[in-house]
Amino acid sequence: MEERRLDGGINQVVQVGQTVRRTVGPWSASVHELLEYLEARGFAGAPRFLGIDQDGREILSLVPGETPGPISGVLDSAAALLRRYHDVVEGWSPANGTWQVAPVVVGEPEVICHNDIAPWNLIARDSSVVAFVDWDTAAPGPRMWDLAYLAYTLVPLAAPENLGPMGWGPTAVSERLARVRDAYGCTEEQWETLLDTIPVRVRAAYDTMRIWASEGRPGWRAQWEQPEPWRRGAGYLRDLAYIETSLDSWKASRS
Repeated sequence: MEERRLDGGINQVVQVGQTVRRTVGPWSASVHELLEYLEARGFAGAPRFLGIDQDGREILSLVPGETPGPISGVLDSAAALLRRYHDVVEGWSPANGTWQVAPVVVGEPEVICHNDIAPWNLIARDSSVVAFVDWDTAAPGPRMWDLAYLAYTLVPLAAPENLGPMGWGPTAVSERLARVRDAYGCTEEQWETLLDTIPVRVRAAYDTMRIWASEGRPGWRAQWEQPEPWRRGAGYLRDLAYIETSLDSWKASRS
């Protein structure tokens, strides 16, 4: 059957019929257990693990839908789906217990975080997010660690000079942050933690890419060395400076 290469970012990903084939790593057994657990619990927001093919690649179900661009409507549904996922997975751990753990994670683990909720890992139908894909960096972490990265990539919390190349125009950041809070159902304590976590989470994303690229991990060096100044390494630092400058104003706006 014909293979069609998909944009998999770090990983080699192809579509074969109604399945997706991906290379595996030492963490894959834990990810497969997670996907099987989600299926058993009736959580439809993730692909199904179907086995290993003759080339040693994992076989996942193809989730119908599209990868959304910068569409305002997906913000609320993505945050709501992340809350449902966290509630389903809370208290669960795999028998294997080997994850692709980032070099920096701050806070006590509460759930298995997806760790890369971003437009390129969303599947949407009718401008509503129905599934998250690419679970390779799933690992234990705090709920707000996961939600902070979602806010960073989907509000988005990007430096103004990075917005245009990303396909975004100016956004009402405080209002969109409040939508993340409300769609997830944050308590007051979680909301305060979320805002404090955002700059730490973005710095951790930068450090993770820098460290893994320096270690020569497949795909990570190429991502790190992308020439466009708004991408990845340099882009994270621009965004981080913007976030640190803006954080007090976001905290003051509690609509």
